[in-house]
Amino acid sequence: MSDSSYETGYGRPPRSRQFTKGRSGNPKGRPKGSKNFATIFRDVGHQKIKVTNNGITREITKFEASAMQLMNKATTGDMRALNTLATWVRLFQKIVDEPEKSAPITNEADKIVMANIFKRIRKVDPQPEGEE
Repeated sequence: MSDSSYETGYGRPPRSRQFTKGRSGNPKGRPKGSKNFATIFRDVGHQKIKVTNNGITREITKFEASAMQLMNKATTGDMRALNTLATWVRLFQKIVDEPEKSAPITNEADKIVMANIFKRIRKVDPQPEGEE
Protein backbone atom coordinates (compact mmCIF):
# COMPACT_ATOMS: atom_id res chain seq x y z
CA MET A 1 0.00 0.00 0.00
CA SER A 2 1.60 3.32 -1.01
CA ASP A 3 1.44 6.51 1.04
CA SER A 4 -0.63 8.30 -1.63
CA SER A 5 -3.57 5.88 -1.17
CA TYR A 6 -3.47 6.02 2.66
CA GLU A 7 -6.45 7.95 4.02
CA THR A 8 -6.26 9.58 7.42
CA GLY A 9 -9.26 9.89 9.70
CA TYR A 10 -10.73 8.41 12.87
CA GLY A 11 -8.46 5.59 14.06
CA ARG A 12 -6.04 6.19 11.17
CA PRO A 13 -3.49 8.88 12.15
CA PRO A 14 -0.97 10.24 9.64
CA ARG A 15 2.01 7.93 9.21
CA SER A 16 4.36 10.58 10.60
CA ARG A 17 2.40 10.56 13.92
CA GLN A 18 2.10 6.79 14.38
CA PHE A 19 4.19 4.92 16.94
CA THR A 20 7.48 3.68 15.53
CA LYS A 21 8.21 -0.04 15.77
CA GLY A 22 10.17 -1.06 18.86
CA ARG A 23 9.38 2.11 20.80
CA SER A 24 6.89 2.26 23.64
CA GLY A 25 3.99 4.69 23.61
CA ASN A 26 4.82 5.47 27.22
CA PRO A 27 8.64 5.61 27.31
CA LYS A 28 8.95 6.84 30.89
CA GLY A 29 6.40 4.32 32.18
CA ARG A 30 5.25 4.03 35.76
CA PRO A 31 7.74 5.60 38.19
CA LYS A 32 9.74 3.12 40.24
CA GLY A 33 8.43 2.65 43.76
CA SER A 34 4.92 3.88 43.02
CA LYS A 35 2.22 1.66 44.48
CA ASN A 36 -0.89 0.31 42.83
CA PHE A 37 -4.35 0.60 44.41
CA ALA A 38 -4.34 -2.90 45.91
CA THR A 39 -1.03 -2.27 47.71
CA ILE A 40 -2.19 1.10 49.05
CA PHE A 41 -5.49 -0.45 50.21
CA ARG A 42 -3.65 -3.27 51.99
CA ASP A 43 -1.20 -0.91 53.68
CA VAL A 44 -3.95 1.43 54.89
CA GLY A 45 -6.06 -1.50 56.09
CA HIS A 46 -3.21 -2.85 58.21
CA GLN A 47 -2.62 0.48 59.99
CA LYS A 48 -3.35 0.30 63.71
CA ILE A 49 -5.91 2.48 65.45
CA LYS A 50 -6.96 2.75 69.08
CA VAL A 51 -10.43 1.48 69.92
CA THR A 52 -12.26 1.60 73.23
CA ASN A 53 -14.62 -1.32 73.75
CA ASN A 54 -16.39 -1.79 77.10
CA GLY A 55 -14.00 0.68 78.72
CA ILE A 56 -10.90 -1.16 77.50
CA THR A 57 -8.62 0.60 75.00
CA ARG A 58 -6.67 -1.57 72.60
CA GLU A 59 -5.04 -1.29 69.19
CA ILE A 60 -6.55 -3.10 66.21
CA THR A 61 -6.14 -2.81 62.45
CA LYS A 62 -8.49 -0.71 60.35
CA PHE A 63 -9.68 -3.92 58.69
CA GLU A 64 -10.68 -5.32 62.08
CA ALA A 65 -12.39 -2.05 63.06
CA SER A 66 -14.40 -1.94 59.83
CA ALA A 67 -15.43 -5.58 60.27
CA MET A 68 -16.56 -4.81 63.83
CA GLN A 69 -18.58 -1.79 62.67
CA LEU A 70 -20.17 -3.80 59.89
CA MET A 71 -21.12 -6.57 62.32
CA ASN A 72 -22.53 -4.05 64.83
CA LYS A 73 -24.66 -2.35 62.17
CA ALA A 74 -25.89 -5.71 60.87
CA THR A 75 -26.95 -6.77 64.38
CA THR A 76 -28.98 -3.56 64.82
CA GLY A 77 -31.01 -4.44 61.73
CA ASP A 78 -29.32 -2.28 59.07
CA MET A 79 -30.30 -4.16 55.90
CA ARG A 80 -27.47 -2.77 53.76
CA ALA A 81 -24.91 -3.84 56.36
CA LEU A 82 -26.59 -7.24 56.65
CA ASN A 83 -26.44 -7.71 52.89
CA THR A 84 -22.75 -6.69 52.79
CA LEU A 85 -21.98 -9.03 55.67
CA ALA A 86 -23.70 -11.96 53.94
CA THR A 87 -21.72 -11.23 50.77
CA TRP A 88 -18.45 -11.18 52.72
CA VAL A 89 -19.25 -14.45 54.47
CA ARG A 90 -20.04 -16.17 51.15
CA LEU A 91 -16.87 -14.76 49.56
CA PHE A 92 -14.62 -15.84 52.42
CA GLN A 93 -16.34 -19.23 52.62
CA LYS A 94 -15.42 -19.87 48.97
CA ILE A 95 -11.82 -18.99 49.75
CA VAL A 96 -11.79 -21.27 52.80
CA ASP A 97 -13.40 -24.14 50.85
CA GLU A 98 -10.51 -24.25 48.34
CA PRO A 99 -7.85 -26.09 50.38
CA GLU A 100 -5.70 -27.00 47.35
CA LYS A 101 -4.80 -23.33 46.89
CA SER A 102 -3.74 -22.83 50.50
CA ALA A 103 -0.94 -24.42 52.46
CA PRO A 104 -1.69 -28.02 53.46
CA ILE A 105 -2.58 -28.66 57.09
CA THR A 106 -0.41 -31.51 58.30
CA ASN A 107 -0.95 -31.34 62.05
CA GLU A 108 -3.96 -33.40 63.23
CA ALA A 109 -4.83 -30.86 65.95
CA ASP A 110 -4.91 -28.07 63.34
CA LYS A 111 -7.28 -30.11 61.18
CA ILE A 112 -9.70 -30.50 64.10
CA VAL A 113 -9.57 -26.77 64.90
CA MET A 114 -10.18 -25.82 61.25
CA ALA A 115 -13.11 -28.25 61.01
CA ASN A 116 -14.71 -26.62 64.07
CA ILE A 117 -14.22 -23.14 62.59
CA PHE A 118 -15.90 -24.22 59.34
CA LYS A 119 -18.88 -25.60 61.31
CA ARG A 120 -19.29 -22.28 63.16
CA ILE A 121 -19.08 -20.25 59.93
CA ARG A 122 -21.71 -22.41 58.28
CA LYS A 123 -24.06 -21.92 61.27
CA VAL A 124 -23.77 -18.11 60.87
CA ASP A 125 -24.64 -18.09 57.14
CA PRO A 126 -26.54 -21.19 56.06
CA GLN A 127 -26.96 -21.17 52.26
CA PRO A 128 -30.22 -22.42 50.79
CA GLU A 129 -30.05 -25.46 48.53
CA GLY A 130 -29.43 -24.74 44.84
CA GLU A 131 -27.89 -21.30 45.41
CA GLU A 132 -24.49 -20.34 43.91
